[in-house]
Amino acid sequence: MPVTTSSTTAISTAPRLKLDVRGGQNQPRTEPIVIPQLGPEEARRQAKEKLAAAYRIFHKLGYDFAVAGHITLRDPVDPHAFWLAPFSIPFDHVCASDLLLIDHNGNVIAGGKPGDGQLYNAAGFAIHGALHMGRPDINAAAHAHSQFGKAFSAMGRNLDMASHVSSTTIVADKLLSITEAAAFSETIRLYNEFGGVVLTDEESQRIVNAMGEHGKAMILRNHGIISVGKTLESAIAYYVRLEQLCESQLMADAAGVSMPLEERDETDIFALYGGEEEAYFEAQKLFQAIERETGGAYKL
Repeated sequence: MPVTTSSTTAISTAPRLKLDVRGGQNQPRTEPIVIPQLGPEEARRQAKEKLAAAYRIFHKLGYDFAVAGHITLRDPVDPHAFWLAPFSIPFDHVCASDLLLIDHNGNVIAGGKPGDGQLYNAAGFAIHGALHMGRPDINAAAHAHSQFGKAFSAMGRNLDMASHVSSTTIVADKLLSITEAAAFSETIRLYNEFGGVVLTDEESQRIVNAMGEHGKAMILRNHGIISVGKTLESAIAYYVRLEQLCESQLMADAAGVSMPLEERDETDIFALYGGEEEAYFEAQKLFQAIERETGGAYKL
């Protein structure tokens, strides 16, 4: 189909969100993540509520598209199974009671509602099931066909590490602009082999191999983006970061200007802001916002 051009620049109406960095070199940004010791049933209940909230966060940010996209969370009781929303439930309607517990063989072993309420997205299982099996260090994964991630993924390339965010911090007595891309640049991967809708073990295993041992996020050529994390919060924060970076990269490319950081600068920024703890605390504002807006309705 011919592509038409216009002199009018399109303005995105997607909700704007800035994830804040904290502190400086001599001022700890965060306390270590402390996971409270809970009984099995309480741990499972809280995990399901948090996952339902994550789906609603993606809707709020405009990341849902038709039936595409899925977020999963490893079960705190059975580490060989994970929770996933049923097929075709709108993200902004997902409740904890809707979620399905699926084992690594694709069997629904708990949750959901009898009948159509226990159907799930086969492609979601293929990708996420392989990631949960292949990366026992991660507990959550998030994938969607969000606008800028989807557009940038069609280019079949990785990001330039040159996208500056307006947040600032004091480091070694200097006022520095923190580079959002460098904040986890060492962990962004590219999967450059599109094999169609992911329904086969071979394709899903190639995605796991491309993510590698330390990957936190990946650009799937012609498919969108995906993130993983040791916590659900960090996986969500990594996804938000990557979506915003894709937007910034597209804008920089359109302007014809890109000034990548020196590798040493990328490494320094990653050491300060690229870890799981920073990502975990970045995401707290999102979960707090959903709690306020919904009154906790997703916990039903």
